[in-house]
Amino acid sequence: MRIGIIGAGPAGLTAAYLLSGTDHDLDVWEADPDYVGGISRTMRHKGFRFDIGGHRFFSKSQAVEDLWSEILPHDMLVRDRLSRIYYRGKFYSYPLDLGEVVGNLGKRQSLLTLASYLQSQGLQPSSPCKL
Repeated sequence: MRIGIIGAGPAGLTAAYLLSGTDHDLDVWEADPDYVGGISRTMRHKGFRFDIGGHRFFSKSQAVEDLWSEILPHDMLVRDRLSRIYYRGKFYSYPLDLGEVVGNLGKRQSLLTLASYLQSQGLQPSSPCKL
């Protein structure tokens, strides 16, 4: 069987790595002619490193951590990072912290946001929320 993998980002590279020990013929297609990693890669420019996308590697699965440590034993960069979202003049931690969101948005806007989300999921009548 011949298998095609579209994209040489983390998911595509992991699929190719895990399938490489099988009897399948593999093709990996990547749009970028020079680099792999998709938008989850780090580029160098004038001595500085820049992440192309907002991605970083994180997993709660020890098996996934172990796999990537096996694949990149010396090339995985480990850095402490602070990620935040700037919205309407305030910073929000990422991943989101519920208490901080309610504190920054206020109770009314937080409830309206929750109601809007529930409505979009079909969990509430379609009538407008009146608070």
